[in-house]
Amino acid sequence: MNEKTWRHEVAESMREIVFGLEDSFVSTLGAVTGIAAGAGSTYIVVMSGLVIVSVEALSMAAGSYLSNKSAAEAEVEILFEEGKPAVNAIKAHPVRSGIIMGTFYLVGGCVPLAPYFFLPIDLAYGPSILLTGLCLFGLGAWSSSFAKKSPWKGGWQMVAVSLSAAVLGFVVGRAVSVLGVQVKV
Repeated sequence: MNEKTWRHEVAESMREIVFGLEDSFVSTLGAVTGIAAGAGSTYIVVMSGLVIVSVEALSMAAGSYLSNKSAAEAEVEILFEEGKPAVNAIKAHPVRSGIIMGTFYLVGGCVPLAPYFFLPIDLAYGPSILLTGLCLFGLGAWSSSFAKKSPWKGGWQMVAVSLSAAVLGFVVGRAVSVLGVQVKV
């Protein structure tokens, strides 16, 4: 495959790659940070993280598939109503979009969760946040440079916008812990 074809293939999947990774980095980091702050149990953090990543990866894959399929069908119908041939319709690849979204979501979710497999809960916060922040920066830099924009600006923008969810997850988890919400076990 030549460079132009490779770049074209990546560009066609850019939305799913960036959305899948960014959403997984952020939602998984926010969830595991909040759960760690509230529960204080490595077992609960890891179990919850694995459930969240698995369910969300499948949900995101299904959502990507269904939304791309619906958009392609709507485009064909609009062209038909306008008397234009459907061959001009957007060439959507719903199955491919779903697979790419799900795969990148699954991969992205492993990043913030990984430190909790290897470190005690009190020591896992920092590496989880740092590792996720670095990956977010890399993702923003990569997607910006792919579009011939400033990788530094793109990287920092991705980090600034995205890490706010992790802060919210931590605050909610800590608030639940401090307020002492009781759950019968």
